[in-house]
Amino acid sequence: MSKRGENIRKRKDGRWEARYIADRNMDNKAVYRSVYGKTYAEAKEKMQKEKFCMRKEGHGKQEAVSFCTVLGNWLTNNKIRYKPSTYTKYKYIIEKHIVPELGSRKVATLNAVTINSFLDRKLKNGDLRDQKPLSSSYVRTMALIIRSALNYAISEGMCLSFRAEIHKPAAKKAAVCTLNHKDFDDLSTYCMEHLTSTNIGILVSLNTGLRIGEICALRWSDIDIPDHLLYVNNTISRFQDEANKCRWVIESPKTMSSFRVIPISEKLMATLLHVRTFSRSEYVASEKDGFVNPRTFEYRFHKALHACKVPDINFHGLRHTFATRCVEGGMDIKTLSEILGHSNVSITLNTYVHSSLERKKAQIEKVEKFFEEGQDQSRSEKACP
Repeated sequence: MSKRGENIRKRKDGRWEARYIADRNMDNKAVYRSVYGKTYAEAKEKMQKEKFCMRKEGHGKQEAVSFCTVLGNWLTNNKIRYKPSTYTKYKYIIEKHIVPELGSRKVATLNAVTINSFLDRKLKNGDLRDQKPLSSSYVRTMALIIRSALNYAISEGMCLSFRAEIHKPAAKKAAVCTLNHKDFDDLSTYCMEHLTSTNIGILVSLNTGLRIGEICALRWSDIDIPDHLLYVNNTISRFQDEANKCRWVIESPKTMSSFRVIPISEKLMATLLHVRTFSRSEYVASEKDGFVNPRTFEYRFHKALHACKVPDINFHGLRHTFATRCVEGGMDIKTLSEILGHSNVSITLNTYVHSSLERKKAQIEKVEKFFEEGQDQSRSEKACP
């Protein structure tokens, strides 16, 4: 099926027609030409070949471009779509990894072997200078950028269609640490007894599942006291500005689903109201006028873990702990998914719900007991005349 802006349509005679700009007249108006095919794919490929030949022969007023130029144009073209933190991440990956090895290649000469070999080297050896293997998720992002940049080059007529598959490394599910019931109680008790701005942020995350950036961006004005509701409207992210300096900025949450409203328990609300009486900041987890950045907050979080002798986990583990406790407490997955800000329940189930070893043992015993009771009942029925 044709897409908007492609200028490809199905004619009444059954053929597909693809129109493209072949030249400009004296008034700078576009002069169109058409190519035809029996299928949409055939017509589109013919149009791309014609565009490519035009550029190669100089009619398009462009020489064959390097992949470095394509990447730069692609990033600029898509800048409006990305949050500053995402744009900075993509820009860094392009400049640090892709351009040094593939940037000088002409985009029309790139092939699957070249690209997949590059991705494989990154997965095994990392950067040419550091020689440290990169994570599979990081290399998957590289593959995404390369694929998107090639699609952009094809749409602009800089190269022919690229049908070969770019192999993304399999996503590896990292082991996630959560707090058991005792550690949860120990951390909660410590934070309640030492109500600092950091500890109130920890308590909020333990009871709502907020991400660290969302905790740091949470303002007192985001809390609806009469209705006991918490509004997630912002997060804090890090990006690199034009002077190559890293800055922390408040921006919208990562997805539209991340904008959400979370009910607050009576116990947590009472604690928040108490802290509000002596807080001097507009931010819940800060002691100063502005927000505390996530890196500083994470450092203080680890100090709190050490102080109450709870095993060290990363802050995101609190989000996993919250989700697991909600399931154990009987919360339905749809409700939990909306509280966590997920677009669908499968993300919640596959990523954030973890069954503890004790729960697994209990479930095994439950199954065993079920069949033992069934066997006893069967024997009893057979014994009756």
